[in-house]
Order: sequence, then structure tokens, then C-alpha cells
Amino acid sequence: MNDKKMILANIGSGSTYLPDIAEMLIERKETMKVAEWRLMDIEEYRLNSTGKFVQKMFEDAGMETKVILTTDLKEAVTDCNFVICTIRPGKSDARIMDETIPFKYNLIGQETTAPGGMIMGFKTIPAILEIAKAIEEYAAKDCYLVNLANPSGMLAEALERHTNIKYAGLCNGPTVIRTAMKEIYGAGNPDDVFVEVIGLNHLIWCKVFYKGEDVTNDAFLKLNDWAAVNVPPLRTEFVEPDLQKFIGWIPMGPYLKFYYDYKGSLEDLRDSSIYWPAVLEKVTKNVGPVLEGLKIPGHATRAEIVQEVEKRTFELYDKLDPRGYALATNTRGGKGYGEAGITLINAIWNNTNEVFSPDVASMGTIQGLDSVCVCTTTALVNASGIHPIAFPKLPGHMMSKILAAKEYEKLAVEAAITGDYHTALEALIANPLISSYYDAKGALNELLVAEKEFLPQFADAIAEIEKKQFSR
Repeated sequence: MNDKKMILANIGSGSTYLPDIAEMLIERKETMKVAEWRLMDIEEYRLNSTGKFVQKMFEDAGMETKVILTTDLKEAVTDCNFVICTIRPGKSDARIMDETIPFKYNLIGQETTAPGGMIMGFKTIPAILEIAKAIEEYAAKDCYLVNLANPSGMLAEALERHTNIKYAGLCNGPTVIRTAMKEIYGAGNPDDVFVEVIGLNHLIWCKVFYKGEDVTNDAFLKLNDWAAVNVPPLRTEFVEPDLQKFIGWIPMGPYLKFYYDYKGSLEDLRDSSIYWPAVLEKVTKNVGPVLEGLKIPGHATRAEIVQEVEKRTFELYDKLDPRGYALATNTRGGKGYGEAGITLINAIWNNTNEVFSPDVASMGTIQGLDSVCVCTTTALVNASGIHPIAFPKLPGHMMSKILAAKEYEKLAVEAAITGDYHTALEALIANPLISSYYDAKGALNELLVAEKEFLPQFADAIAEIEKKQFSR
């Protein structure tokens, strides 16, 4: 155990998931001591709401950690050992546009998948590069940036190509599945279970081994049953068993369904309100009647539902009501981000030699993918760093999706930094989920104009689009 006390910063602390990180810090208060936890956000209301809530959590747990609230990035990162990023430029209002505008062009409307996910990247990449620059200038030597913001893979690609800092991108999906598999198979010894993860962020597959035996097909069926109880019912989580057997891997999360059943996914995403009765039932059972009086629009998207639930969550945080945190974890699917981030930090800080699935440079992990390109991979993490594990050759259909999606990410990163319209459109054309130049261009134009206040790098391109009034 490292006897030193770390300084930890959280950028984007107005996230409703902040208590998840606080809970993980409380669990590790004896083995991973934190002298200061600096909470930074540009919006004071959200910062004060979540900040005071986690301060109360720390007080109740007898934590000695000093919690500092600030709106100043330099103050937040100075002398830090680790920085966690949970930013969302544009907040829920912009997310709703990311998810709804693509539907007009028969394209997937989702915050991490093109075209909405690309616009999310355009908003977030400049911000995370600013954070990285502050870390380079003011943080402690060898400080890590642990990014939990979306789109995680694209942000990691930007950090890899345009900064010199140490970083790891994380999604909660691999952590949730590892936890599930250890509960299902590892009652005797959790180390008997090994989960192998590979792909790109939100385009990942996994295999499950129990005592060295490949139990992937059986694990998939058990995982469906586990998810029905443990995962917030705001989406279809997995593909059908017949498709999973064809693949031979478990397609992780709802995002893989986009690539294997585009039409079905599009229909599902257009109206998430069909899941609302199940959400109400689960929340009432696990949390209480905290959603009473909440009005959900007909045919609401997931973003629109999340926005309404988020408002109620902050109302509870303002009252220091613990049901606020319970509401967030029972509706939004964010449980596991805190565990993923803090456990990885602990592995580096205390040299625990643990297996994770971060977004980092491939380093040859995936045969046929440039070693500089970022991927989501199985990696050993300890005090010396993050060490990706090499994989055998992947099935051809998996590689075709990985390579196409990576070209999209690389082009999108370039466009986010340069503000070049042609590169942005080229990124969409490269994306394996988009097959129409005209739909891509129409969605791109409308998204750029609708969210122009968050996209100053595209000011010239947006002015030209507005002159042409969305001509296709």
C-alpha cells in the first residue's frame, strides 16, 4: 500500500454520477488515502449541488479528505496526481439535439455514435485538450487523466495524438460485465473468472473464461438474466442469442446492435418512452415514489427522459436526500463509472496488478490496426503503467467494423481540432453506420447550425451553411 496521500481532481463535477465516485473513495479510505479531492465545474449551481451532497457523504463516513469546490481549472489540477474527467459541454439540451436531429435523416440518434456522437466529440475534444494542457503545466509529474466523458474512444484518440500526458479512457461496460461474471461464476474464487475485452469504445466484444474454459455462450444467457435485474431498464441491452452464437463473442452493451441490426436499433431509439413504465416500477420498488408528478413527453428519446430524471435528481441532491444518488443509479445506467475509474487509479497508486479494459493506444494489441490508434483492450495495470495484452487475429467481420470505425474517429478528431467542414463530412462517410452522402450532409449541416454556440471552430463553415439554408 502506498502510504502517501494523493491529490485528486474531478473536472465536470456537476455530474449526477459524482456520488458514485465518492462511494468508491469511501470504500478505499484505508488503502488509498486522498488528502484533497478538488471538484471543478464551470456551472456553480450544479457544482454546489453535487459538491455539498458528496461532502455530506464524506462526513457521514468519517473521511478525512478535504473537499474543495472551484470553478478554476488551474486551481483544480495544480500538483494533482490524478484527474478524473466527467464533462458534458452543452449539457442535456445539446444531447437532445445530438439524439433527435439524426432521426430526420434516418440515421442513428445517439450521443456516442455518428452523427450525434461526432458532434459530441466536436464539443468535447477542445475542452479535454485544454484540461490536458493544464495538467502538463500545473499537475504533478506523471499525473494521469482518467476520462469518463463521452465519446470516450474519440477523446482518447485526441489525447494520444495531440498531448504528451498519461491517460486512460474508461467506459463502465467492461467493469459491469466483469462484476456480473464474478457474481455468476466466481462465488468460490473470483480469480477463476477471466473476461477478455477487445474493440473500440462502444464497439467492443468480450469472451468469458471460467477456470480456463471458454464459457462465452453460456455466460451470455446468464448475463441477460443478470442484466434484467441489475441494469436500469432504459434500453435493450443485448442482441438476440442466435446472433451472439454466430459472432462467438458477446457484443457488449446496446451499441453493438447498431452494427448488426441497424433498422431495429433505429426504431428502438426513436421512442424510449416505451421503457418508462419499467423505469417507474423499478424506481418505486428500489428507491420510493421519487418520480411522482414527473411528465415524460410522448415518444421521448433516452436523452429527453434523462433530462427530466436529472432535474429531479438535483432537487434531491439540493436537499441532501440520499434518494438522489439511488435515483441516478436506478435510471441512467451510470453505476460502475466510479468503480472503473477509482479501481484503475488504485491499481496504479498501489501497484495492484489488475486487469482492466481502458481506451489506450493499441501498441499492436489488434492485428491489422495501427499501433498508434486507440482501442478498447484488455490490459494489465500497475504502478509502471497500462500494459495492453496482444490478441490473436480477430474474425473478419469484426475487423471490418473496427477499421472503418477507426477511420471515422481519426477524421472526426482532425475535424474537431481544425474546424474543417470537408473533413467532418468525410468522417461521416467513413462511418460504417452511414451509407448515404446526402443523409450525412443533411444531418451534419443541421447539427452544426443547431449547436453553433458550442462549436466556435466551425464558425466559418456554419456561416456558409446558414447562407444556403440547409440545401442538400
